[in-house]
Amino acid sequence: MKNLKVEVKKIIKRCGAKHQAGDYFFVKGKGKIQIPDNKEFCMYAISSLMPFLTGKQREDDLPDDDWIPETVELCCPNPDGVLFSITSL
Repeated sequence: MKNLKVEVKKIIKRCGAKHQAGDYFFVKGKGKIQIPDNKEFCMYAISSLMPFLTGKQREDDLPDDDWIPETVELCCPNPDGVLFSITSL
């Protein structure tokens, strides 16, 4: 399974969790989340991203016409909140 970096790309209007552009966390191996520097991350954002992140870790096994490999940005549940970028490591 691929390791991923999930980064706050931009704050659309406001973030209740006080995230800032550049904040990030890693998804490693089989189901481990690493948040560097002992920081915190919004559980609502992580839980909304989780179904996608599982697929993104396995994107090499997906059919050629699947949408997951071409998707690199997602928004948190608050449409005025945070835009995340997801990159494979």
